[in-house]
Amino acid sequence: MRIRWPLLLAAALCALAVAGLAFLVKTTPYIPLDAASARAIQSIDLGPLTSLFPLLSWAGGPGGPVVTAVTVLVVLLLNRSAWLLALAAIAGGVWYEVLVRLIHRARPTLDQVLQITEHPGASSFPSGHVIFITINLGVLMLCVGYRYLPGWGRRIAWLVLGAVVLLVAVSRVYVGAHWPLDVVASVLVAAGWLCLVVSIRTISNGAFVVRPGRDSNLSATSIL
Repeated sequence: MRIRWPLLLAAALCALAVAGLAFLVKTTPYIPLDAASARAIQSIDLGPLTSLFPLLSWAGGPGGPVVTAVTVLVVLLLNRSAWLLALAAIAGGVWYEVLVRLIHRARPTLDQVLQITEHPGASSFPSGHVIFITINLGVLMLCVGYRYLPGWGRRIAWLVLGAVVLLVAVSRVYVGAHWPLDVVASVLVAAGWLCLVVSIRTISNGAFVVRPGRDSNLSATSIL
């Protein structure tokens, strides 16, 4: 089959969820439960984890082009046959530009949350930091991790990737730059787009050519 149908279904579900959240925040920009969740997150003592927030802010913001360039370079050096998947996945960043212009959700203000330590421009929905970092990490995992890691290593790598994405999402709420629903939608945007491009075999099959001695018959469930 030319399509990995379970992944295409996952992409469609993510798209529906994003559309629903976009409609919600477009029609109701201020949501009390969203604000209460933001304050709850900001009230948590994250200790030394907060020292990583400036780095994450740079990686998903001003340093984004550098991070993306390094990601593409790593893919070309370690798995050149995955170039099409890498470029298709990275193209998903355009959804940030589309959504941020369509929704125009106001960012949190100091009377709505406990703290605001970062004052970015543009609007709040979605989080470009979360989308870009999630996509770049996904590209590295799909294009490089699946070629060089054994099965157990892939599972651990996905857990680490998930933990990093969660930290990025929490950091954007913690610094007062985004509402919780913004970052939830952003994870769904990135995950849905990755599922979509991987579901199309003509785009993704080249990435999963593994080294001799490893199983190259990767199913949809093994990929995710």
